[in-house]
Amino acid sequence: MEKTKEGVYNYLLELSFLGTNFHGWQYQPNVPTIQGELMKAISRLFKLDWVPIIGCSRTDAGVHAEQFFANFKVFKNIEPYKVLRALNGMLPPQIAVKNVKLVELSFNARFSAKGKIYQYLVWNDSVRNPFLLDRAWHIPFKLDLEAIKEAAHYLVGRHDFSAFAKNEEGRNPIIELEYLKISKEGNLLKLELKATHFLRYMVRRIVGTLIEVGKGRLKPIDVKGILESKNPNRAPYTAKPYGLYLIKVFY
Repeated sequence: MEKTKEGVYNYLLELSFLGTNFHGWQYQPNVPTIQGELMKAISRLFKLDWVPIIGCSRTDAGVHAEQFFANFKVFKNIEPYKVLRALNGMLPPQIAVKNVKLVELSFNARFSAKGKIYQYLVWNDSVRNPFLLDRAWHIPFKLDLEAIKEAAHYLVGRHDFSAFAKNEEGRNPIIELEYLKISKEGNLLKLELKATHFLRYMVRRIVGTLIEVGKGRLKPIDVKGILESKNPNRAPYTAKPYGLYLIKVFY
């Protein structure tokens, strides 16, 4: 295992979390965040005042993750299985550490990622499902699934996705959207997207726009025009955060 002469160790955590009660990943003073809870637990475990930790993505408030990676560097070596056991004993029950290992010092959970898969859930029924409260976006109106699928075809491939994202300095808007799969199981609509990387709000705005198509407020061809415009003002439709899940990260 690579380490510096000073004995720096790079720990990689594989996590899953339910984001309902958290203000997203990014640390914020005075409010609960995933990063904040991890920093408190890691600092306590390694007996340090502050341990910076890097996440593979900056999830928004209410967003969930089935697979999420984060890494941190410390000068103290504790066996990974002990770190796993200790952190799971200290973290809130909505956050689980599934695996811990030591990695190369050059590894960065965010910048080493080569691709991600997100999934979005929509409960499409006139009656709400209490078991999906804060887990899926409830749309009580019948959606035109075929129109949604037709519109989704315009988004697959390599495009400038500026129209579907919040402006971010330094982020490359040219993205290879490998697929956008749409399926329905009973009244549960699933949208799954795989890409090299994602811009902020990109998945939620794509989903929000496709739902407008499903409602008949937009035509499928309108999505092509929005994409080509590169103008975020053309896609102001943002899906609720609690229907979004980070499913898989590729390295």
